Amino acid sequence: MMEPQIYLWSGERELLLARHDFYMEQTKARVLGNFNNMEEEANRFSEEVYERIGSMPSYGDGDMSVAAEAAFEHGADFYMMLSDLKTQTTLGALASLFHQWDKDFRDFMERQLAHSFDRAEVERNCWQPNIGKLFDVLEEWGWPLRQAPWFPLVSACRLIVNVHKHGKGRSLDELAQDYPQYFKGPFDNLGAGSWLKAPDHENLSVSEAEFDQIADALRQFWADFPERLFMPNP
Repeated sequence: MMEPQIYLWSGERELLLARHDFYMEQTKARVLGNFNNMEEEANRFSEEVYERIGSMPSYGDGDMSVAAEAAFEHGADFYMMLSDLKTQTTLGALASLFHQWDKDFRDFMERQLAHSFDRAEVERNCWQPNIGKLFDVLEEWGWPLRQAPWFPLVSACRLIVNVHKHGKGRSLDELAQDYPQYFKGPFDNLGAGSWLKAPDHENLSVSEAEFDQIADALRQFWADFPERLFMPNP
């Protein structure tokens, strides 16, 4: 009988990496790229408001400084709403990327382990919520992936996605403790007390640079995955 092993052949690795690269390229171009000119859009919106107020018949010969102030406030509100939309869109894109990686990983492990073990049991264990069990298998079989420099970003991504989906809970507490940089609170630059800066799910945010770093970590998982891993001797 063939020794139990986990085998990632080169063709499948290339397919997984190519799909990841395509997703990233298209997401940045078709989705996140729409937020590249928010300041210009807010300025145009402010100018349109100013012109609309000034052209109103009922405005007459009113003080245009009042119109300018109102236009500025509307532009600022527009920019803030765009910023919030960008934050939520970025988190949604990251969640989609992670879910695809998660499904690819679980599917791969199920197919590999089913060659040597009971399929029903393998399926049950590969698709249980706690993905850490699969990391344990990889480490027991010879790949210390938790020591990889990119692993903390993979771990952070899982928590970010859970907080984005569920809000408060254990994932929020873990993310706040281990990766507080993903919470951008409204009082960060005001010198407020720590009780005002306590991480909250509503302040969860991932910058474009952080998005790229996490995406690179998910990609590196497949790039570094050993070609063959063998079940340790009992």
